[in-house]
Amino acid sequence: MNAFARLPKPLLQIYWKYRLLQRQIRRRYSDSVTIETQQGIFKLPLDTDDLISRHLYARGEYELDWIRDSLAFLRRENLCPPQGQGTVLDVGANNGVISIGMLATGEFERAIAVEPDPRNYALLEGNVEANDFGERFTCLNVAASDQRTELAFELSEDNYGDHRIRSQRPDGNARELYNESNRRVIKVPADTIDNLLAGLKDDRARQVSLVWIDVQGYEGYAFRGATDLLSRGVPVVSEIWPYGIERAGLSQESYCEIVSGIWSTYWTEHRGTFSQHPISELPMYVAELGQGVKHKNVIFTA
Repeated sequence: MNAFARLPKPLLQIYWKYRLLQRQIRRRYSDSVTIETQQGIFKLPLDTDDLISRHLYARGEYELDWIRDSLAFLRRENLCPPQGQGTVLDVGANNGVISIGMLATGEFERAIAVEPDPRNYALLEGNVEANDFGERFTCLNVAASDQRTELAFELSEDNYGDHRIRSQRPDGNARELYNESNRRVIKVPADTIDNLLAGLKDDRARQVSLVWIDVQGYEGYAFRGATDLLSRGVPVVSEIWPYGIERAGLSQESYCEIVSGIWSTYWTEHRGTFSQHPISELPMYVAELGQGVKHKNVIFTA
């Protein structure tokens, strides 16, 4: 896969299409496949068109450039330990593509992965074992929230990365783009990040040097439950998806108030260059993303 990654982009696109066609053929005979990628070994489901699985199968990586660029930036700013040191906290870990990838590529020594969906969690544990990261990896089958509770969790049929906490706010679910009201709902345990870290037996909780979070709009609740950790100045790489935020039951204003109470700065990236912004500009940035499918990754720093 690495050799193909060096091909010119037009040839790469042809290769990716060939891989997707190959994947379609394999789906007729199996519901999963295990492959080696640039981010480690992964068992991938074939019975869905899940975005992460398709990217890993076709391209041999998922968001690898963003991972490398953001970590290189954080290290230049002395906001992250050198390569091979520290612990990454991966919230909304899915099958482990981010945190397993960070260990497989030598970015961090250890990882803590939080994933509430039972099927994704089973893939996560299996992939950790396949990469022989058992002693360096902690998996937690729980949702990160602002309190210890049980939450309604709606499952996407065709995108395992778009399972979401369902809002209990009466007016929070009026508008939907993804037929959410018809999704199957299960109950999942939830707890605060601070509680989850306090419950670990070893010292890796104290070594958390980066939080990587993508929980489909539920980030504000997770931040409210991580005040002890975030007060240490740990940088956070986070997705911002205004539609997901409002579907989770928070207004854009409430989300920005939560974030502004924790950080003073956020960073955006364009073509490998990072730009610094005062947190006071975040409401305008969120508003500019709109109310549709558009989302962006940012880095929050103290």
